[in-house]
Amino acid sequence: MWTIEEEQSFRDDLIDKVISHANSSDGMLSRYELGNFPYAGKDIRVIDVQGGIWNPGASWPFAEPLRATLSINTTLSGKYDDQEVQGGLWRYDYQSGSTEGKNSKLRKAMQLQLPLLWFRQQATGDYVPYRVFIINDFPSERYCLMAPDRALAVASQSESPIERKYAERLMQQRLHQPAFRAQVISAYETKCAICTLAHGRLLDAAHITPDRDADSSTSVTNGLSLCKIHHTAYDINIVGIDPDYKVHIREDILQEVDGPMLEHGIKEMDMRSLWIPPAKSKQPDRERLAERFRVFQNQ
Repeated sequence: MWTIEEEQSFRDDLIDKVISHANSSDGMLSRYELGNFPYAGKDIRVIDVQGGIWNPGASWPFAEPLRATLSINTTLSGKYDDQEVQGGLWRYDYQSGSTEGKNSKLRKAMQLQLPLLWFRQQATGDYVPYRVFIINDFPSERYCLMAPDRALAVASQSESPIERKYAERLMQQRLHQPAFRAQVISAYETKCAICTLAHGRLLDAAHITPDRDADSSTSVTNGLSLCKIHHTAYDINIVGIDPDYKVHIREDILQEVDGPMLEHGIKEMDMRSLWIPPAKSKQPDRERLAERFRVFQNQ
């Protein structure tokens, strides 16, 4: 059997590859892809066939068994009471039946401090992958708590309000950002709204109303699919977008003389029409754009 360190290394590598593969497109993977994931020259299953907890058994193609649960998933069926409970902590309900069986390996993941994959189903039916840790367990109430980072989970219980608030904020971002990215980039058909670059790894989901603001939202209508250079340019107000979906480049940048990236990647985008999702329900919120555009104009 692998040592704990070897199993940790295997899990880290597999989780990184699953998340990276998802982010090569819109951040989501289908159930078929999760049932036939290419890894180390093999096609392996990384999600349970029917239930929510995947403890690889006899069908596992590697010689070494795993000590604890490899993955869990949350569907939109409503069968279980999975939900965010506070500051980025997520409640995950036990699988029905005995508190032992499959559920016991969830506790083992907590005891050994091993990471596992969490697949969170979206409205498309596909799944966003996360790296998570089981950080507390309540067998009598048939659920456990998980978090995207062990150290932040500990900090979120701090007696210091400042430390606690900071940790909760970071955990909430890690909990919500992958799903937000997946929903936004999927709505924009894996293209940058400004330049239409179609390489998933180079795309981000930018907030129109920044997520640090109290009235921000994780709705698709508060998002823009932007390549990394245009995302940064939007965040620092080199680029502005008006409520009529027109792109504006800051005047001093238009007057600047530099290399081809500035000339063709930024300046040529001035007064370009934004590429927006065909579905009206997913198009950028004009009021949010107008408010953000005022910031751009008044800088």
